[in-house]
Amino acid sequence: MMAGFACALVLLLMSLGRDGRWLPLYGVVCAAIAGTSGTGWIAGLAVIVLPVANLLLWGVIWHFTVGQRRVSNGGREILPVVLTLLLQFVLAFFGAGLGLVPTFGIGLVLAGLCAAVCGEALSQFCGLAMAVDGLLVMASLLSSWGVFVTGLALWGVLVFLALVLLPRLAWWRVGDD
Repeated sequence: MMAGFACALVLLLMSLGRDGRWLPLYGVVCAAIAGTSGTGWIAGLAVIVLPVANLLLWGVIWHFTVGQRRVSNGGREILPVVLTLLLQFVLAFFGAGLGLVPTFGIGLVLAGLCAAVCGEALSQFCGLAMAVDGLLVMASLLSSWGVFVTGLALWGVLVFLALVLLPRLAWWRVGDD
């Protein structure tokens, strides 16, 4: 279980500011965490939903990554990594009363949100998808149907945005080059 949280955090930190090539693998790791840490029907559904949703979303957005180059912004690309690690430290320090497993689950959501503030539109979009994955992990940890349904609704919004918004952003980017 702890190895799963460590792998998920490392994958998330590796993908900060990038195009999300690790999104399907991240979904599998989150499904393993939900399956080993959660209990009940929600954990079983999360084990099915997480890898399938991440693989389908990656299937929708993979063609936007062709030709995407990384542009160095001086030291600005390290800022989200530092903020993520700082938030993890603060969460570990102040969230000790929650228990270790829910604290790590909240950390996955926070790290995904930190990934959503850096890079280009595609990397921000993948950061939001990783935050929703963390939310589904939290639903399985807390056995909360409300959090699970909210996570599924957010996945629906992300798929809609991937189909509608990302093609327009890619078109504007081609127009700028």
